[in-house]
Amino acid sequence: MTKKPDISLLEKFSILYLLFMAIYLIYLHYTPVIDVLSGKEFKAQDFIVNLTIVIIGLCALWGGITLAKRAIAQEQLINMGFEHGVYNRLEPILQEIAGTQVVIDKMDEQLNSMNINIDRLRKRSVELKIPGTEPAFGIDIAAQISRFLRLIILINITLATFIFLLNFTRSYTPFILTMLYILWWLEITYEYTLWERSSVYWWVFIPILTIPITTILGDIMYGSGILIGGMGILLALYVSAYYTWSKYIIEGILPFDLNKPISRIPSDNITSSHFFPSRIYFIQHHYKLGKILITISIIFTSLLIIQLFSVNIYYIKFLPNFSLDQFVFLGIFSIIFYILGVRLKHNTKENETETI
Repeated sequence: MTKKPDISLLEKFSILYLLFMAIYLIYLHYTPVIDVLSGKEFKAQDFIVNLTIVIIGLCALWGGITLAKRAIAQEQLINMGFEHGVYNRLEPILQEIAGTQVVIDKMDEQLNSMNINIDRLRKRSVELKIPGTEPAFGIDIAAQISRFLRLIILINITLATFIFLLNFTRSYTPFILTMLYILWWLEITYEYTLWERSSVYWWVFIPILTIPITTILGDIMYGSGILIGGMGILLALYVSAYYTWSKYIIEGILPFDLNKPISRIPSDNITSSHFFPSRIYFIQHHYKLGKILITISIIFTSLLIIQLFSVNIYYIKFLPNFSLDQFVFLGIFSIIFYILGVRLKHNTKENETETI
């Protein structure tokens, strides 16, 4: 099908860059102009230069806002035309296809889980040959020892990392904590051989997206001690949740034999049976997720702009004091959130029409 016209990411980035540069120019040169207007002594040449740059910045800011308004209006017109002209006609067909796809995906996941479980049992067992008797199978002790050694080493690395960060909290803390989440994700995913499941990558994508920002803001608001303690508890909860989920997906077993009482509940009353698989759910909610990420990006960008204006001019008590590293990292993640939000927001209906 014909791809609907859209505003390119480069155009949107150019508008944001224009607005940022305009605000930056005004920030650099508006203080001398205000000093002159308040009656302080000045040199005519410096005043003319600063006033000219401020006027250029104001013009650029007005032009950027105008371009942003036009881009938003054009985008809304395109989306409204697509929704009313095409999507409404295809919606019944899309719902039917989505329902069929859900059933197929569930069957595929069940078969895949059975194959993985059989393969894990085969790898953990070893053939025992005793003279005069038939071959028997037992637990592979070497494989079990290797598994426990990996867990012990990973636990020790995690404890040593938290002790080190508790005494030496620096700008590298967000990256080290994120790496711990990735290491535990790799270990559990390797243990249950879940590489081919698309849903497991959400378990690593969400920490990569949230842990650095949470670490930066937690360090600013609560300090390093509370931050490290909270992150340790959060990591333990994350590992427990991901391990439980993986074990249930592959072996169909929950902790404390919870799967037995759950199995007695009629299937019509189980909430999980009404949910789509994670991949289908996220495909159908790209637009909402994109809006959330863009909103978060705008909030972070607003904090950075307010911080930029308040460093040497005003003192705002409720505003966190960002270090240079935190300021840079927050800016980088704001851009990443915005780009991801834009891509998710505009891929929604394109994916649905491509399915047809």
